[in-house]
Amino acid sequence: MEYRLLIDGSDAGAAAAHLGELAEWFRHERELRGRVRMEHGDIESGHMGGLPEALVIALSSGGAVTVLARAAVEWVKHRTRDVTLKVVRASGETFEVSVQRATTSDALVAELAGFLRREEQRSGNPDETA
Repeated sequence: MEYRLLIDGSDAGAAAAHLGELAEWFRHERELRGRVRMEHGDIESGHMGGLPEALVIALSSGGAVTVLARAAVEWVKHRTRDVTLKVVRASGETFEVSVQRATTSDALVAELAGFLRREEQRSGNPDETA
């Protein structure tokens, strides 16, 4: 399953910087290494490349879903300013993680993992590891 992670906000430059930080954060998680790629926007006239607009994460095992959920919540929790992370399933449904919601980490991790697993179950890949 593939999931898209976006930073909610009007400042594209700040959102792109946050996505870079999040990608680096995920590189420290063994189960996520090699599964994360940047999705870039269109190249504007006069620019050498488009800004990152999303992280795309491809997961094949249910255990990695829990790792992704915990890492995403912990990343948001460690931001010094208000950041909202949107997680988008293939169906288009979204789940938002914000600094305010991240104060209850374990409950939020469980809620986000459940959101991600529902997409797996719909596609016929039930989570056998959790």
